[in-house]
Amino acid sequence: MLIISSSAMPFYALANENAVLEERKNPFYEGKEIAFSTLDALETPAHSTIKLLGSQNYYSDGIELYRIMRNNLVARKTSFTLYYLSPRQIFIENVLDKIEKIYVYATDDTLSESPTDGDYIRWVVSSYGINKQSNGNYLDHEYKNGYYYYPLQLSFTYYDTASEEKEVDKVVNSFVSSIDTDSLTDYEVIKKIHDFICSKTTYDDDAAYDIENSVKAATAYGALVTGKCVCQGYAVAFYRLCKELGYNARFVSSDPDWGCHAWNIVGLDGKYYFVDATWDDAYIDEGEKDSAYTYFLVNYKNLRKDDTFISEHVLDSDYYDEEYFMVNYRNKLDLNDYNKNNKNLFSQSIITLSKKKYTYTGNSFTPAVNVTSKGSVGAYSVSYSNNKNPGMASADIMSEDGSAILSHRNFVIVPKKMNAPSLKSGGRTTNSINIKWNKPNENISGFSIEIYRYGKWNAVKTVSSSVTSAEINSLSSAATYKFRVRSFVNVSSRKYYGAYSDIYKTVTKPRKPTLLSVSTKSKSITLKWKSVNCSGYEIQYSTYKSMKNAKSVTASSTAKGKKISNLKKGKRYYVRIRAVKNYTTASGKSSKVYSARSTMKNIVCK
Repeated sequence: MLIISSSAMPFYALANENAVLEERKNPFYEGKEIAFSTLDALETPAHSTIKLLGSQNYYSDGIELYRIMRNNLVARKTSFTLYYLSPRQIFIENVLDKIEKIYVYATDDTLSESPTDGDYIRWVVSSYGINKQSNGNYLDHEYKNGYYYYPLQLSFTYYDTASEEKEVDKVVNSFVSSIDTDSLTDYEVIKKIHDFICSKTTYDDDAAYDIENSVKAATAYGALVTGKCVCQGYAVAFYRLCKELGYNARFVSSDPDWGCHAWNIVGLDGKYYFVDATWDDAYIDEGEKDSAYTYFLVNYKNLRKDDTFISEHVLDSDYYDEEYFMVNYRNKLDLNDYNKNNKNLFSQSIITLSKKKYTYTGNSFTPAVNVTSKGSVGAYSVSYSNNKNPGMASADIMSEDGSAILSHRNFVIVPKKMNAPSLKSGGRTTNSINIKWNKPNENISGFSIEIYRYGKWNAVKTVSSSVTSAEINSLSSAATYKFRVRSFVNVSSRKYYGAYSDIYKTVTKPRKPTLLSVSTKSKSITLKWKSVNCSGYEIQYSTYKSMKNAKSVTASSTAKGKKISNLKKGKRYYVRIRAVKNYTTASGKSSKVYSARSTMKNIVCK
């Protein structure tokens, strides 16, 4: 069990001394108390004060600042600038403490909004630092009207990368899609998460002894993609999958220098239980499948019953004796193991919603909850959250007095159908179309643009919600194309799409034809040109160079020349040509698009 209990020790890459002021390890690996803050805030932090300097917003301590830091960490950005606003100057010697405080709040449970933040990013950060920016004893800054403006150029190292997280997302999304919560109880879902993780990975003994050279073993990437990890990999994977399916879970650990182990707690029926997939998987790997649930949904006493002298499962008092954790989790730990035979529990019931997908209307949605139980679950209430705007909404099945969450079900609100796109001004060339659309009123994450060609629809671009136009290149000249747009909202690593807009149909410009020659004979002139792909040609002629009082004649798409008769002998004529493309819009209206005109030629008529 000693090898099994080994936890993910910190990987610390030595920084380039010329690049950073200093680099500090993730404080949660240090086993030290976070002096300025509890593990998690008892109250949600205040909003940031926001001040504009030049064209850049700067943020004081507060929710908006912490979210910016959090989003950069979720994206695994290794370097980024945090624009920090302070009423006081920052000493060089204090700057890393300031960054650490922002980092702790950015990964705070109270600010967690998705399965990929909170504990999931708190334990993937290896170290952080700041680029050298000093002026004597103070950090470089600008001062204006009582505030100091600091562009903090930060550097972070992680156990995994953004590209590796995308591989994790694929595995997670596949698993989540396979779970039918309409036919499974909460207990069965949590058990499937436990079993899935144990089936995907095995304990990495080598990494346990040399984690500095095996940092992937401390991540969900190790657990779910490479199939080898240490306990931290098991625990962050379990946390991620529980959160994805709407269950409240936390990553917990013992002292990193003594017990050196990580596992989870998860909520069922308003109480919390411990799950240690690492130690359960050890039994599986040893062929003892009858013992595969020894540490599944157990109480604190039974969790620790096989601990050695290093107390692998004793919660680190520096973190887990803090008031936030005590109030929200530790005081709600069940004194008994979970009783899977108690059919009166909500977690032993099938819970379904009357509808699991809605389209945004501006109104709140409250799907009916149906509980099918083999026992008697008693009275309950239902509370809805995030049930108005596009994204993941939830229905919490509460105790009758509303004091405890007994179960949870997710449903999704997708953006509404968009209006058809249109052509942006000047947005048509021979090989591109630039379309535009109106941004919807609801909150969305972005837009997907599709083009119809080669007999099918293809996604051609995905843009953020701040973009309302897109240029589609590498098209053929004088060709007809159809476009449609739909908006989407991001929920964790998945996109939920609204309906496609109506189709916008248009054509690219024909290429400009080249006028090869102009000849004259017997009160007529004859033009010859190099043909292009089009529906036909328009030839324009006039006795004025300005093309005043110009007349036009047409030629078919297959023509390469045109004779213009009944002209005046001795008059100089100016001529030019352009191609035309005929098409029918999506609404059935006939329309034309013209190429640029050729170079003008002139000749005196004989």
